Amino acid sequence: MASATRTVQLSVLCDDTAASEEYLAEHGVSILVELPNGHRWLMDTGTTDVFLRNARRMGVDLDNLSGIAISHGHDDHAGGLAFYPPLKGKPPVYGHPYIWHKQYQVEKGEPVRVCGMPDLARKYADPVFHPVNHSVKLDEGLYFFTDIPREPGSYAPVEGKYFNEDGTGPCPIQDDATLVVKTPRGLIAIFGCGHAGYINILKAVRKTFPEDKLLSVVGGLHLKSADEKVMTEAVAYTDSIKAEGFTFYGGHCTGGKTIQYFRERYGDKAVMPMGAGRVIEY
Repeated sequence: MASATRTVQLSVLCDDTAASEEYLAEHGVSILVELPNGHRWLMDTGTTDVFLRNARRMGVDLDNLSGIAISHGHDDHAGGLAFYPPLKGKPPVYGHPYIWHKQYQVEKGEPVRVCGMPDLARKYADPVFHPVNHSVKLDEGLYFFTDIPREPGSYAPVEGKYFNEDGTGPCPIQDDATLVVKTPRGLIAIFGCGHAGYINILKAVRKTFPEDKLLSVVGGLHLKSADEKVMTEAVAYTDSIKAEGFTFYGGHCTGGKTIQYFRERYGDKAVMPMGAGRVIEY
């Protein structure tokens, strides 16, 4: 049993880049969230067993987790569930019920790619799965936001994903979810990919916690293909809700230009790439 702490600690176990040469990188996200009460939650599992291998290298214990929260059913976030058996304590898996949907990435000139949860991951997750809709409190100070409303005309990066191999049946990725940690200093928003749209997600969080400022943004934001207008709006909305001491750790699908854009607004000390092996403490 983990001992209670007075801080929130995030350990990045998987990302597209590594914070140093000591750690492995792969296309995916996995972040261990340690709460002040000592409970530990895993947000996503990356694509393979990299999250387990980096955890060992970081000296991070993944035994007896309180739970695993899956941000959406794509293989780069749920694929690591294929390596679920070594996790002692058999932690429950939480996610939107649509994480089970098969999906395909269909892009002109490229081979069709299966991007849904691998079969072995499905096998291990199914017996311990807890479906979540809308916003739910998972633990003391820990909240799961999904079924995010998407304002007409708002930026929500879902292009290229379909229910069928022939590129029919566009998938809205309705299962996209974000974890939020509520602290005395403000809210920590932990994104998997942000397919529902950066501003849409933060507005949903703001509606639930209207009095709380945004202390930190961490994870994949899928703004790499966003145009200047979207980036300007994203920074402007962040400005309107950010707390004193705001920080930004972008990784996975965030995009280098996005990190640079936020860095120009908030400075080098506040905006950093995520990277496997990084530990963030609040």
